[in-house]
Amino acid sequence: MYDSNNAPVIGIDLGTSFSAAARWTGTEAEIYTPKGERTTQSVVFYDERTKKFIFGKTAFMSGILNPDNVCIGVKRLMDDKNAQIKIGSQIFSPIDISAMILKHIYQSIEGMFPQGVYKACGAVVTVPYYFKAHQCENTAEAVKKAGLNLLGIIQEPIAAAFAYGLHHSNEGCIRDENILVFDLGGGTFDITVFKIKEDALNINFEVLGIGGDDRLGGIDFDEKFREYIINKEGIDFESCASEKIKKAGKQKLMDAVIKVKEALSTSETNYIGVPDVVPGVHIDSEYTREEFEDSITNYVEEIRSILKHTLAAASINPDKINKVLKVGGSSKIPIMDKIIDDVIGQGKTYSDIDPGLCIAQGAAIYAAYLTDNLNIKKKISIVTATAHALGVEDSKGNMVVLIHPNRKTPARNTLTFNNDEDNATEVDVKVYQGSSKVAKENSHIGTVKVMGLKPAAKYQLEIMITFEVGTEQMVTVTIEQKESNIKKTEVLKLI
Repeated sequence: MYDSNNAPVIGIDLGTSFSAAARWTGTEAEIYTPKGERTTQSVVFYDERTKKFIFGKTAFMSGILNPDNVCIGVKRLMDDKNAQIKIGSQIFSPIDISAMILKHIYQSIEGMFPQGVYKACGAVVTVPYYFKAHQCENTAEAVKKAGLNLLGIIQEPIAAAFAYGLHHSNEGCIRDENILVFDLGGGTFDITVFKIKEDALNINFEVLGIGGDDRLGGIDFDEKFREYIINKEGIDFESCASEKIKKAGKQKLMDAVIKVKEALSTSETNYIGVPDVVPGVHIDSEYTREEFEDSITNYVEEIRSILKHTLAAASINPDKINKVLKVGGSSKIPIMDKIIDDVIGQGKTYSDIDPGLCIAQGAAIYAAYLTDNLNIKKKISIVTATAHALGVEDSKGNMVVLIHPNRKTPARNTLTFNNDEDNATEVDVKVYQGSSKVAKENSHIGTVKVMGLKPAAKYQLEIMITFEVGTEQMVTVTIEQKESNIKKTEVLKLI
């Protein structure tokens, strides 16, 4: 019997700037609100005096005065599990920091119940669709390190589509819609085009196209606006007496920048007051929405370009998009509405789901789906697509693509290669994921070692390599060499 209160399945949106968690109640996805807060800032601070870690808003504010003791935006570092993050006197990996945030979120939920009563039976955690295989694997490792029972990883736009798709679903609902998820968070940007078809028996989610940038988001906007203000105010941080004073001043200014950026989403002007941003220098000025938008012009144009490119890759005209779901805190910035209106058309933005919470809600729905606790009569199916190209490295170091991006899964392709050395009896087939023509500039997701090749002159043996990508985003690599009687298959996980 599913215990939706004390032992539910949960979904966690592990965001760059903010994170949120939801549970499946049996009929809906409900956001957890520990201490009355629906979201938690994804920030970690180490207090050298108490030897304790602090999280969330308190951590962010503590980091203003002690910038060497805080970590902000760790999600940006999830592509390198060996990156060293110094917090105070200690060194951590991105996986360590992400695990701390996840554990804090879970323990905050536990604190809402009497001790020993609450224990979630499983969790789904979200990642951007544009994350590559190793970034997804690092996220999964962080979930396990946090002590959570990982049910699965789901891409954020699919989670948002789940939240939308089930929001209006009912027994008699029939629809055929093309949905565009515009997911702009603190650190990443995803565009995903879906077709949602629903009848009396089924709800089908089909990914038509994917685009994005895992290095584009609100953090970049904040930094550009801060640079603009520094230049306009003529602030000289280099004149600070110490590096600590310089860092503290920049962090103090960043706190003000974030607040005024949010305020400019609802007003045309806003005041910035920062005393002693550097000793003896104060900011006491009005700033306009137009100034903020001008400061991020390059990013605005990049977002517009990605949106257009994704629609082209999906082979869908903008007028065929029925609704746009805005997801992520930065999607609320007014200039994003203008981009959507210009490219997709006016009046298509759907606002009945919360941009900052729907990903966590969708993750909770997916957790219920995976554990057969969704409790709806209709059958749900998901048809995904590849976000990045998959290929192998040739003898010249080039990336030879077997599976192109935006291919519906399951996808399959075979290419024939030749041995490039005389009498070689083994070969390493290196598998990469990404868009660069140079193999090593892409993400290496695995190597398949083939041994026992029949000795032969260079270029005389035909080696057939087959890639198959399933709906679960697993790539099966099969290598065949007829004369050597070799057929080897390995499975590499993409998410």
